[in-house]
Amino acid sequence: MKGRLAFLWPAAVLVLGACGGAGSGLPEMPRLQADGTQIVGPDGSEVRLRGVNLGGWMFHETWITLVGRTSHDVLLERARDLGVHDAVLAVVSEIGPNYGTDPAVVQVCPGNGDEWMARLRPALLAAVGETTTLALEKALTDEPPLCDDADLALRQVLADRFGTDGRDALLDGFQGAWITEEDIAWIAAQGFNVVRVPIGYRSLVRGPDVALPEGLDWNPKALKRLDTLLDWCARHRVWAVIDIQEAPGGQNLYTGSSGLFDNPAMQDLTVQMWEMLSDRYRDRPEVAAYSLLAEPYGAPNAAARDAMYDRIVKAIRARSDDTLCVIHDGFMGMGSLPDPAAMGWTNVIYSTHLFEWTTQDLFGYEFLFDNLYGPLMDAAQAGHDVPYYIGSFATFRDQAWAYEAAAHVVDWMESRGFSWSLWTYKRIDDPVSADVFGFSTSWGLRGRLQGAFDRPDPYRDDRATLEAKFRAYRSLELAPNATMLDILTAPMSIR
Repeated sequence: MKGRLAFLWPAAVLVLGACGGAGSGLPEMPRLQADGTQIVGPDGSEVRLRGVNLGGWMFHETWITLVGRTSHDVLLERARDLGVHDAVLAVVSEIGPNYGTDPAVVQVCPGNGDEWMARLRPALLAAVGETTTLALEKALTDEPPLCDDADLALRQVLADRFGTDGRDALLDGFQGAWITEEDIAWIAAQGFNVVRVPIGYRSLVRGPDVALPEGLDWNPKALKRLDTLLDWCARHRVWAVIDIQEAPGGQNLYTGSSGLFDNPAMQDLTVQMWEMLSDRYRDRPEVAAYSLLAEPYGAPNAAARDAMYDRIVKAIRARSDDTLCVIHDGFMGMGSLPDPAAMGWTNVIYSTHLFEWTTQDLFGYEFLFDNLYGPLMDAAQAGHDVPYYIGSFATFRDQAWAYEAAAHVVDWMESRGFSWSLWTYKRIDDPVSADVFGFSTSWGLRGRLQGAFDRPDPYRDDRATLEAKFRAYRSLELAPNATMLDILTAPMSIR
């Protein structure tokens, strides 16, 4: 019962929060702590974190925001210019969005990339001939598709065209439109009480992206945006988890390489980054936790992963900062994480992410979660005695069985007392992919595009046009996925 009452608390002041918050006279949000396997408030009552990720905001994954285009979009536009659109469309439709051996790629960027084009090429040659095929391929060489699950390619195009200051100004304009106070208010109004805030270190610094940094020159625009987001969170009684998606050097392969774990200089910069964030946010109780390194699967082994975590945790604690620290398993299994007491870690949460790319039916989900993940995680948590947080999860397919699977996953997390956050809050389903492939997803809790969308083209649009298109994201109407919303809010007592 105490857990339920504690969860209701943020919603109970929601109406007040809509007109108050940081600096408004409302009491500060409770500072959260770990107590055994529970996250608790100052009175010791449980606080279950349930919410969403703010994907695409400060780690700009273009497959989420549709800034730039996919291969099939570029190809079909060039085919129209060459007078062979119908023939190319027939080939693209026949080949379809699927290719290669990685279903994850298809689910974020269908009909995209070199592997997809290699599969398409023989059919193109037969349909339109070699000269036209070469002209079509040149379009993709001249303007490489920007559909990606990382931000580096977009940042480089903007910097090449407008300089690093222009890049930062443009991205700041986008950030001011993609997530607004109205978004945080909507999230709170549904009953959610946490947003996980994915951030790439490049968003936090100024200067060129192409070389590894020798020092960190903080970007005041980005830090102001983050400060403002936290003000909104305080006002609407929603906690934030500050999450580093990519650290200096890279803890994963988002941008093609992972150099953090074998580069002492990048490790030093990563610690410096967290020292800065700790100094800036340690006295803001609306920051529920620091997610230190998202998905550190670039670590060669658990020992290297844990050594890096140890440096970061101890640097934060040395600053008299007791904010909860989220430790991700890097997909090595929760049982691979160390005994926190043996490491000298206090106030930590252990975490993983759950995306079943190859599972194609409800039975597969039920089997995995009930017979594999459940027993393994239960045993691991009993040994760790810390809260568990599923920082990202989704079933992502826009099919009836996948929604049933999502409901099963939510019930599975709830039955274990895990906190969780859906990937992701907003995502625009690509209207071109829908037209060509009949392709849709359930990635975005708000992802149902209403009306027209004037897609930004970082290669061709001049700066004023990009600025205007980025500002237009503020008024872009993305309707909720009602089925997914019902699933996520079912454990809650309010709507």
